[in-house]
Amino acid sequence: MLFENNWLLWTLVILSVLAGGILLFTFLQQDQYQWITADGVKIQSIPKEATIVFVNNSMEKRVAELYKAGKLITFRGESISGGIDTVTAREKAKMNAFKELAEYFNAKIQTFATLVEGQLQSVSEPKSQQIKSIALDAYKRVTQMFSGAQVSGAYVYAIWEERVGSLVYTYVLLVFDPAGAIEALKQNEEINRQIEELGKSGVDFFKALNSVIEEAKK
Repeated sequence: MLFENNWLLWTLVILSVLAGGILLFTFLQQDQYQWITADGVKIQSIPKEATIVFVNNSMEKRVAELYKAGKLITFRGESISGGIDTVTAREKAKMNAFKELAEYFNAKIQTFATLVEGQLQSVSEPKSQQIKSIALDAYKRVTQMFSGAQVSGAYVYAIWEERVGSLVYTYVLLVFDPAGAIEALKQNEEINRQIEELGKSGVDFFKALNSVIEEAKK
C-alpha cells in the first residue's frame, strides 16, 4: 500500500514537472516574438525586437476575413540597408515582395497548362494546341498584371524593420487577395473579352487560375 502511494506521488510530481517545463518553454518561445495582427487576429510573427513601422489599417478587416476563411496568401520582401534612406529600403522590400509573387505564378505556368489541357479533351488536337497557346498568353498577361500591381488584389499590409549592428533589415508583408484580383480582372475589358473567347472553346480560365491560386495556400 505504501509502495502504491509512493508510486502515485512520484507520478504526480513527474507530471507536474513536465507540465511546468512545457508551460515555461511555451512562455519563453512566445516571449521571443510579437505579432502583426488584423482586426485582432494574429497574422505574422516577427522578432520581439523588430519595429513595426506600418500596418494597412484600412485592410485589417478584409485580411482577418481571408485568414479566418483559410484564404490568406502572403508574400514577403526583404531589403538590407544602412538605415539612412528608409524610403528606398522600404520600396526595394516592396518590389522584392512583388517579385516573389511573380515568381510563384511564373513557376505555376506548367500547372495552368496541364489544367487547360484537361479542359480540352473533346477538342481536336490542332485546335486544342492553338487554344492552349491563347490561354497561356492570357495567363502570362494576368500574372504580369498581378506582379506589376496593375490590378487591385495585391497590396502591402505591413512593414517592419530589424536592426542588426549597423544594418537595418526591412521587411514588407504583401497580401494577395484572390477574390479582389479576379474581380478586378473581370473589369478589364480586353482581358475579359479574351477569357470569354476561351470559354466558347471550352476553357474555364478562372477555374484553372483558381486552382493555381489554391496551391499558394498549401
